[in-house]
Amino acid sequence: MKRLVFLLLAAAFPALPQAEYFPPENLPSVDDFPNIVLITGDHLRWDHVAANGNPALVTPHMDRLVREGVTFRSAFTVGVACTPNRASLMTGRYPHAHGLISNGIMMPEDEVTLTHVLRDAGYYTGQMGKLHFMPHKDRDHREPYKPYGFHQMRLSDEPGPYDDAFGRWLWAQGEEVRENARVAMPGERGRRDYYVFKGTDDTTHASWVATETITFIRNTMERQPGRPFFVHAGFYAPHPPLNPPQSALDPYKGRELPPMHWSEDELDYLPPEFAQGMQSLLSRGDDVWDAYRRHFYAMVTHLDHNIGRIVQAVEEAGALDRTIFVVTSDHGDYLGDHRIAGKSDRPYDGAMRIPLIFRGPGVPEGEATDELVEILDVMPTLVDMIGLEQTAGNQGISLADVMTGAPGRNAIYMQGVRNKILRTKRATYAVYANGEELLFNLDEDPHQLRNVARAPEARPLLDEMRKRLLLKTIETQDPLPPKIRPY
Repeated sequence: MKRLVFLLLAAAFPALPQAEYFPPENLPSVDDFPNIVLITGDHLRWDHVAANGNPALVTPHMDRLVREGVTFRSAFTVGVACTPNRASLMTGRYPHAHGLISNGIMMPEDEVTLTHVLRDAGYYTGQMGKLHFMPHKDRDHREPYKPYGFHQMRLSDEPGPYDDAFGRWLWAQGEEVRENARVAMPGERGRRDYYVFKGTDDTTHASWVATETITFIRNTMERQPGRPFFVHAGFYAPHPPLNPPQSALDPYKGRELPPMHWSEDELDYLPPEFAQGMQSLLSRGDDVWDAYRRHFYAMVTHLDHNIGRIVQAVEEAGALDRTIFVVTSDHGDYLGDHRIAGKSDRPYDGAMRIPLIFRGPGVPEGEATDELVEILDVMPTLVDMIGLEQTAGNQGISLADVMTGAPGRNAIYMQGVRNKILRTKRATYAVYANGEELLFNLDEDPHQLRNVARAPEARPLLDEMRKRLLLKTIETQDPLPPKIRPY
C-alpha cells in the first residue's frame, strides 16, 4: 500500500527538470545586460576562417562576424586536449589550477564557471551539444550531467555513438535516421576516417546543435521577455571522423588547397623520442592527404552554415544589436602540416592556435589584431564587458582594451601531462619530462620546421626561453585558496 501511495505521489509531482535553479529576485532586464552566444568548434584552427587569410575555405558566416567585429589572429590554447581547454575557457584558469590537465578527468564542482557568474547575475543559461566536463568512457550518457551553472542542458559530447540527447533525438526520427547518423565509438575508429554523411543535412550533429541553440534562444525570448540569456553552442565539428554532407563537400571539388607545411629533413632536427613518434606518419600519400583535407574543410563549411543559422535566428528575433557572439575552439588540428593530423602535446601552431572572434555591443567593427591572447581570456573579457566583478582565482586578462589596440600577452603558456610550452611572437619552446627540448625561431622559421634547441648559434635564445618559462611557471601559480591570515 505504501508503495502504491508513493507511486501515485511521484506521478502527481514529477521530478524537477535537470539543473533546476531558482534565480534571485529583481532580475536585470535585457537593457542592462547583453545576451551572449558562445560558439565553440573542435579541431578548428585559426586559419579555418577564410577572413583570417585562407581563401581556400568557404566560411561566409564566420567571415561576416569578422567583418562586423574583432578577430584575434594569434589566440592560443593553454592545454593540449579538449577537456583542459574547455575548462580554461569557462573558468579563466590554467589547467594546473582547475586540475583538468588531460582528458578523462571530471571538472571539480567547486570551480566557478562563466555560467555560474552569469546565472547569478540573472542570465538564463543553456548548454547545447559538447561540453566535455565529464569523461565519455564507461558512463551512461542517458544519466543526468552535473549542471555546472546551466539551467538547461542538451548534451552530446560525440556525434552519434551514444544514447545521449542527440542519439535519443535521432531515435525519435526513426531507426533509419538513427543508423544513418551513427559513428563508431571513440577508440574504435580508423585514425583517418572520411566519408560522406549518409543522412539528410538537417540530421547531422552540427545541425542538431544549431537547432537546439535556436530553440533555446526563441523559447527564452518568448517565455522570459526582457531577461538576458547565455547559451553555449558546443559543436563537435570539424573533429574527425570526417563525415560532412555532400552539400558541404561540393564547393571543394577541384578547389585549390593551401600547401601543407613540412620538410623532408625536419625529423633530423628533432630529439630521438619525439621524432620516433612522428616517423610512422610520414608515408601517407598526397592523394590521401588531399581527400582527407577536402573532407575536413567540408566539415568546417558545414559548421559555418550552422553558425549562420544561429546568427540569423537572433537577427530575426530582433536581438542582433544586443547580443555578443564569441566564436572559438578548444584546439586546432595539424591537418597535414609536418605530415601529421589531429592534436597532441607537440607544440605546433596547427593544434595550438585557434580562432577567436567577438561581435556585438561594445565590440569594435572590422578590427583584426595579431596580439597574443589565450583561451582563458574569454571569460574575464565577457565579465568585464557586462560590468561584473571578476571571480577570485581568475588568471585571464580582459581583452576589451586589446580590441582597440592595446598590447596583449607577452607570452602564451601551455601545459600537458608530460610537457610545458612557452610561445612568444619570436619563438616556440617546449620541454618534456624526459628532458627533450624543442626550440623554433619563428622569425626565421614561421612554420616550425627546424628545431634549433641543439644549435650553438641559438643558445642565447634557448637560455632566454628557458628562463621565461621558469618565470611564467612561478607567475601562474594557483591563487586559490586565498590567504586569509598572515600565518
